Amino acid sequence: MASEHDLILRDGLEAALARTNDARVRANLRIAADILVQEVENPQAMAYLHSILCTIYLPHRRTDPEEIWQRSNGDGATLMIQPTRDEEGRCYGVPYGSTGRLMMIYLQNEAYRNRSRRVELGRSMHAWLRAMGCDSSGKGYKAAKEQALRIERSLVSVSYTGLNGKERWQDTIIRGSFNLCHDRESDQFPQLVELSESFYDALLRHPAVLFEPAIRHLAGKSLALDIYVWLAYRLHALHKPTLVSWRALHSAFGPNYGRERDFRLKFKESLEAALLVYPQAELDVEERGLLLRPSAPPGPPRSVIYLQRQRRLERQQQRFADQRQHRLDLP
Repeated sequence: MASEHDLILRDGLEAALARTNDARVRANLRIAADILVQEVENPQAMAYLHSILCTIYLPHRRTDPEEIWQRSNGDGATLMIQPTRDEEGRCYGVPYGSTGRLMMIYLQNEAYRNRSRRVELGRSMHAWLRAMGCDSSGKGYKAAKEQALRIERSLVSVSYTGLNGKERWQDTIIRGSFNLCHDRESDQFPQLVELSESFYDALLRHPAVLFEPAIRHLAGKSLALDIYVWLAYRLHALHKPTLVSWRALHSAFGPNYGRERDFRLKFKESLEAALLVYPQAELDVEERGLLLRPSAPPGPPRSVIYLQRQRRLERQQQRFADQRQHRLDLP
């Protein structure tokens, strides 16, 4: 069965929409078309994330404030996030959910793009969060404040096998504090924070490249966002088709699901959302698991074909409209 992207590239968005009255299918077609356009019009809209966070993920739900979050990716990498206590002895827990992920992406993306540990916050971060689809109301600010406190008070330990053998480092995510105020003034966050030196150096050595418009479409779907960053990091590095079993997928993505059967249903639904924003991804869903195939990274030249067709169609439609208006204006 052809993907949404293939249908749009072949027939155009309007023709694909005309074939269905299903609201969900039509929404998916519009997302797929937007990604194809954005890849051409905004090829520079890339985002950067530490590669470890593309294979080991934050929790999807709130954890106990004192609980240590530790996961391995099965390939020799381990991530541990440990909540630390503030001056009053309180722990806030580890970052979680879609807002926690988006804030982590923002901090790393800004640091990597500007090649500086110093990251501007204030209105810049809120503008980015709004652009990614985050709630900008009081509820949204409360969620951002909670995740900021968790990021600020988290100690990160990473170990993995690199080119120089086993590498390990441990540090906080940021230096200093977000210094969050209690009201929602325009200056909600300080102007700057700094990524810790260890975290920043590791990011520069091991960045993964993502596509910002894809993140925007997945902003409220933490599992789909995890699947997207995993595929974006993994697929273009493959040299041959590789099977990932359902057991391995359950272990990596589904700690909140007790039964593998329940996890499979949720994973397939989230995988569909991830594939809508990553048209280059080539894989098969099998009874044994996912068969991954070597794929191009986000942002392929084939999107140009769609955009050229759309612009040609728009010019034709405008020409027909002009001719019709001209005939109407004749005496």
